[in-house]
Amino acid sequence: MATYYYGTNLANYYNYRGSQQLYAYGYGGNDTIWGNTNNDYIDGGDDNDRLYGWSGNDTLWGRNGNDYLDGGTGNDYLGGESGNDTLLGGSGNDFLSGGIGNDRLTGSTSRAFNSLEYDTLVGGSGLDIFVLGESAGNYYQGGGYALITDYDGANDYIRIKNTGTLSLSYANLGFGSSALDTAIYQSGDLIGVVQDNISIALTSYYFQFV
Repeated sequence: MATYYYGTNLANYYNYRGSQQLYAYGYGGNDTIWGNTNNDYIDGGDDNDRLYGWSGNDTLWGRNGNDYLDGGTGNDYLGGESGNDTLLGGSGNDFLSGGIGNDRLTGSTSRAFNSLEYDTLVGGSGLDIFVLGESAGNYYQGGGYALITDYDGANDYIRIKNTGTLSLSYANLGFGSSALDTAIYQSGDLIGVVQDNISIALTSYYFQFV
């Protein structure tokens, strides 16, 4: 059984707290839609939407507009599509795809040691920021990492806390089609992988240090 919600071309607010799986379509307008504890499908449609999966393995689509997508807990898929989007995976092993526009992708915000999150970040076209940490500390410590699949050194940044213990190595880690990937370490602990790209150095040209 499932619950279906269909918005209008106006700004819609829908906070579902039922027990069934949710399929929600915001259509036009600046929508705010919340899922529940099931594996929900939420499509914001046009305009600037705020979509929250809450818990469960959710699929969130921002579509057109500058959208904010928060997967919450669970293994989520977040697709920004067009517009300058902010994607937050939350806990779990998430797949984030920014699409067209200048996007900010954060797979995890957990600084808990050994959280074992494995997130995939796909920026798409535009000037994208891949977030591996903030001023309070870096994520993915003790286990897990973020896989960045399409980093463009001429346009994108990797946001990270400069702890003084960061290092890079270049090796075939088994991702993509190229022979070598870039591994990002903090104190010898793998926290990020840049797929099919070894043209990266620990400088402000490639990294946004906080």
